[in-house]
Amino acid sequence: MILLCSVEAHAAPEPPRAGMRLEVVRGPGAEGCPDETSLRAEVARGLGADPFQDDAPRALTVRIAREGPEHTASMALRDAQGETHWAEGFSTRSGCEELLSGVALAVVAQLLGAPERAPAPPERSPPPVPSPPPERSPPPVPSPSPRSEPVPGADPSPESKPPGAPAPPPSAQRAAPTPSRPAEQPQAPAGPAEAPTSPERLRLEAGLGAILGLGLTPGAAAGMTLAVGARWSDWSIALEGRGLGSLTQEVEGSMVGASAFTAASVACYRHPMLFGCGLAAIGAVRFTPRAPWTMSPRSDALLGFGARLGAEWPLSRRWSAHGYAEATWIVDDAVLRRVAHETARPAPLYWTTSPLGAALGLGITATY
Repeated sequence: MILLCSVEAHAAPEPPRAGMRLEVVRGPGAEGCPDETSLRAEVARGLGADPFQDDAPRALTVRIAREGPEHTASMALRDAQGETHWAEGFSTRSGCEELLSGVALAVVAQLLGAPERAPAPPERSPPPVPSPPPERSPPPVPSPSPRSEPVPGADPSPESKPPGAPAPPPSAQRAAPTPSRPAEQPQAPAGPAEAPTSPERLRLEAGLGAILGLGLTPGAAAGMTLAVGARWSDWSIALEGRGLGSLTQEVEGSMVGASAFTAASVACYRHPMLFGCGLAAIGAVRFTPRAPWTMSPRSDALLGFGARLGAEWPLSRRWSAHGYAEATWIVDDAVLRRVAHETARPAPLYWTTSPLGAALGLGITATY
């Protein structure tokens, strides 16, 4: 009996487990982010072992969503009664992979820095103390008699036990292992009923950029753009103004300078890094002759509708860079016309904007 108790008392306990299951919820805009398997592997790699159990009563819920250019993650650890024991959240513009690494580091740090999250290993019982040798031999067993029967409710004494059933020594009883209980967990402050998520909010944007256009003026034109707008979730709307100066100073053999000024309303749908937009533009093209004796300066209005496709790269929490290409259908084109008369020289001049305009742009945007 002493040897069996000693072996059981010295048996190595099972390694502690965190006793929780993992749930990953991917919200709108985060469908392409890593799933539960990837996060579980990342935590196991940082911790050195897999801390999750599919049938554990506690649940660690991780919610991932996208808010404009940012990815957000919120974590909450709840027990079987729905009480929150730990909650945390953060966001990043660096993409889903960076967000997954941050979530895994936060979970590993919580498991390593909060021992109450996992049941404590069983305490090792002290080695059994050998029973001291009896000081005297047991007395002979008396003959059965009515007086020798044990009294109900009384502790049997060594003299009243039969010789075939010796009592285990007290040291063996003390050495017998007892099931250890998890350390009492301190009462965590009550958290919100649901995992904390950052509410959607309207943000203001301001952008500045450079543009190269074709079709609005004779030859290619270069200029600047200025935009102000607002963004909510994956949608944005902006009012954009641009000024372009023609790089060509000659039209049909005549020296003519041209510049275009337009205002456009732009509505975009944004998904992680790419965005697509629809736009409506109105403006005017101004022609300035280099030989005033043949033609006076004039302006002509234009109207167009177009589409834009581009990409956005976050530089910091507030600043981002973008590039795009767009095509515009000119509904009402601008026309440059010089009609010959008796004294007009040279020959008549006629030019009109292209039915389809194009533009390439680069810029930076600040979000507030």
